[in-house]
Amino acid sequence: MGIYFFPIALPQAQMVGVGIGLFCMLMNVASSLFSREVNRGATLPPLVVTFVSMGVGSVLMLITGLAVQGSGTLTGMDWLIIAWMAVANTALAFMLWNRSLQVLTAVESSILNSLMMPQIAILAFVFLGEGLTAKDIAGLALVGIGTIVVQLKPRKNM
Repeated sequence: MGIYFFPIALPQAQMVGVGIGLFCMLMNVASSLFSREVNRGATLPPLVVTFVSMGVGSVLMLITGLAVQGSGTLTGMDWLIIAWMAVANTALAFMLWNRSLQVLTAVESSILNSLMMPQIAILAFVFLGEGLTAKDIAGLALVGIGTIVVQLKPRKNM
């Protein structure tokens, strides 16, 4: 990831954003550890885990959004987009993620999660027409190689 974003030159005004990003990253780590702990026992169905976690998060985000920006005006197409994003891109994706946490090891889940950055870069290239430099491609290739190397490591029988 460092190669992909190198050289890192951040103006002082962006340090607050970097701090918020680091805080969010730490909260994501805590969420991943907690999710793994909840899902490891496979005592709750992935749908229940997804419904509870997303329900709490979405209510908090709705309250915050309404308090900060108020309500807007949405067209029929806006509602269709919101429904698609809520069902397919969020609820289904998180339900599958929670299921993967039940059946994959922590390392396998971590590897799967780490592939998000290359996916975003590739999708931005394909759908948004964003360019990829040789340095960008090298960084993405290293992520891919790292993923393969970890998968090739012999496993210990437990």
